[in-house]
Amino acid sequence: MFDLDGTLVSSSLNFVKICTELGCEPGTDILAFVASLPAAQQRRAHEVIHDYEREDAETAIIIEGVEEVLAVLQERKINTAIVTRNSHAATMLKLERSNINVEKVATREMGAPKPAPDMLLNLAKTWGYRSRECCYVGDYLYDLQAANNADMHAIWFANGIQPPPDYSSLADFHFDHYRNFITHLDEYWGSMPS
Repeated sequence: MFDLDGTLVSSSLNFVKICTELGCEPGTDILAFVASLPAAQQRRAHEVIHDYEREDAETAIIIEGVEEVLAVLQERKINTAIVTRNSHAATMLKLERSNINVEKVATREMGAPKPAPDMLLNLAKTWGYRSRECCYVGDYLYDLQAANNADMHAIWFANGIQPPPDYSSLADFHFDHYRNFITHLDEYWGSMPS
């Protein structure tokens, strides 16, 4: 399973700007903040977020190497999914623009957003897998927390970030470029007790 923004496609979402417009402290979980607002304010906040997401979706491009990795996973008959905090509309636009094809897509309308493990666990159950038979790949704190909360293998897409942020320690392994992903995944999975 993969995150979307910053993991499979580029993203230029400016979270500081979004927080400023919504009136929440930068660094705050925006979706949790919006959920805490009265209903009328929630509707307005969702409109603001939707506008930013749509704008971001219109410029998103696939990250180098993603297409090849997804093709290898498909060849190996490994189930693939995207679990994102994005809206369904923004997610579908990004997938259409980047030609990304995965079996399942779970957006924030489908359950509690990451770092809650619900959507990851639902996908595993749909496929008939135990949590420890699944990996979740992401580039941010909420991704690694969600994987850990679901008791899945957490993989951090470092994408050249230096120095690694503190949350990188939550990952079971990391990779910097998709050309190395399958090798790292095979080595990691091969080291698991049978």
